[in-house]
Amino acid sequence: MRNRMWFPLAVLFLATMIQVRGWPEEPVIAKGAEELYGTWVNEKNSADVFHGQKVVVTAEGMKIFCKVSDPDPRMIVSWEIFGKWKDSEGNIWYKTREISTGGSYQGAKWQSLLKISKSGTVWERATILLETGSFNPAFYPKSIDPKGVYYRVLYRTGK
Repeated sequence: MRNRMWFPLAVLFLATMIQVRGWPEEPVIAKGAEELYGTWVNEKNSADVFHGQKVVVTAEGMKIFCKVSDPDPRMIVSWEIFGKWKDSEGNIWYKTREISTGGSYQGAKWQSLLKISKSGTVWERATILLETGSFNPAFYPKSIDPKGVYYRVLYRTGK
């Protein structure tokens, strides 16, 4: 009888750990130029590092400029893409994990849900700042809410 009890207990333990810690994620390997790469601006954004007026996005990460006119970024961010898909309307969605590696808030971590419009000209973003703890698939924003504290919208430029 005791020999048969270990299997259900092991399954219960594993299910509990997955629920608490989340299933391990693997980064999506970017293939060439992602739709997200480029320079994005919105002069209506409040000029702070979480709502920068200008963001330059590359495979390595982002450079966030508080004001469009700033000569140097106020925050440099490394990142990895952990999910990418296209919805029925043709918008491209990403889930990313990001770490501030230079400038303001160095060492800060957050997880984001990003949406690039079908036209490729509008980028919306919702972010959850990880004040403590590690990255976890359960911590991604569930949706992009324009009223959210870390909501940002930017528009692609030709620069």
